[in-house]
Amino acid sequence: MNRVPRPFLSAVLLLTAAHAANAEWRVVNHREDSGADTTIAATTNVDGYTLEMYRDEVGAIRSRFTLSGGLTKLHESSCPTFQIDRGPAVNRSVNNAPCLASGQWAEFILGYVSNNQVTSPRLLSFLNGNSITFRFRLASGDYRDTEFSLLGSKRSMTAAIGADITVTAR
Repeated sequence: MNRVPRPFLSAVLLLTAAHAANAEWRVVNHREDSGADTTIAATTNVDGYTLEMYRDEVGAIRSRFTLSGGLTKLHESSCPTFQIDRGPAVNRSVNNAPCLASGQWAEFILGYVSNNQVTSPRLLSFLNGNSITFRFRLASGDYRDTEFSLLGSKRSMTAAIGADITVTAR
């Protein structure tokens, strides 16, 4: 039987633990300038990019992708594309609306709460998926992509959108 050297095994375990720590979702309470409190589900991946999900004051469920710090900016006329697992790649909000964007972030509306329900296949994919990949164009013209784990995100996302909200695909 072949034995794995202990230093190698220790390095693999440390890398796995570091990846798991970077994939953790957290719940953050944020006070808006208007005084309204917002609960946000958030994670930061190994590349330093951030993904957040929250319910705004009018019941829209929003997902915000933010670049890591530095001088890198998103291209001003193109929305990032996101793909959950092997689902379709999309770069539009519900009702085919464009994303909202600045140089550092892009935000998508995934659905609207009505009578404690949200009909949104994309939101359902967020809640039940394994990973999401964002592909985006930078102001320099270069393209990049980055991936976030969705494992363990459902509890945090449910806290952000409301535990009493039912999400369906149709």
